Amino acid sequence: MHQTDLKQTEMFTLLLDNLYENIKSEQIKAAEHVRFKIAEQEMVIRDEKLLARSMLYEARLETLKGNLEKGGQLLEGVTDAFALTSENLYYYHFFKGLLLYRQSKLQEAIIEYERAESFLTGQIDHREVSDFYYKLANTYYHMNMTAFSILNADKAIESALRYKQDLQVAKCRLLQGLNYMEAANFRKAEELFQAALEHDASQSELKLPLYVHHNLGVLYFKKNQLEKAIFHMEQSMGYKHPDYYIKSLYYVTECSFRLGLKERAMQYFAEGFTLSKERDDDAYKWMFAMLHKQYVDQDSLEGVWREGIEYFQSIQDSNKVRHFAERFAKYYTDHRDFEKASRYYLLALK
Repeated sequence: MHQTDLKQTEMFTLLLDNLYENIKSEQIKAAEHVRFKIAEQEMVIRDEKLLARSMLYEARLETLKGNLEKGGQLLEGVTDAFALTSENLYYYHFFKGLLLYRQSKLQEAIIEYERAESFLTGQIDHREVSDFYYKLANTYYHMNMTAFSILNADKAIESALRYKQDLQVAKCRLLQGLNYMEAANFRKAEELFQAALEHDASQSELKLPLYVHHNLGVLYFKKNQLEKAIFHMEQSMGYKHPDYYIKSLYYVTECSFRLGLKERAMQYFAEGFTLSKERDDDAYKWMFAMLHKQYVDQDSLEGVWREGIEYFQSIQDSNKVRHFAERFAKYYTDHRDFEKASRYYLLALK
């Protein structure tokens, strides 16, 4: 290899490493900037292993940005264009798992992660280990397989601490907090969420405190510490995240109703219901409508709640079916209609 070729290859490798670090920390703007520089240099690179790696990283970047079709095309294209080394096969299967996760094909994602894991030991930079096990743990969490999620998140934390990956440690602690909250270990969950907040994420596009504050709010809501719940939800709302804003707004509305702050609750309700209509978000239209019937217009509560639960059944949202069915069952128990209460308790257990 000529000196010029060697220098170009070394520079290209450094750019790839920079790109991947930005992708893993979800710094999309920075990653796109580096990707532009890489595209300018690809024509003079002869190393097929590096060219394949570049295409694989681009696939993960597009998946991160939500361009799932393009991400999938790049992943399939790389197997047509190159004979993949063991190291690149790791990235191929791992990134395919990430794509399947984003497509809500969780069991298929786990299969791809298992294929990737066989290449992880010895073949891959050990700084990669935490990111891999974090993503695996996150998928198990969304499959409601809490024990498996906790086990893999522990592996991710151990590796992140070893390599001083501070942001990664905070992400893992947030995920572990969610796992322990799911297991109703609120003391441990609170400890992990507070530890995640200690990380200075002010320069990160990820805005980790947004998610931590939201989930601390959920935790305090579950513990019926409603003033604390409102404080953290309002902290989360301050980031104006397009998805989490309405989630936090819903909790703030209910907390305000339960605290007897009716005027404040109605202000939040009006904002939330208007926002759900502007976004044409049927789930939150029903959730805010059901909240209004519970605390304001109880004369038509039963019909709206019955239809709301049927809606969540129709979209196969088992968490919301369980949540609202348990509440509806309690409503019927309080009104001594035990036949209907039994029906909704049974629905909540499915």
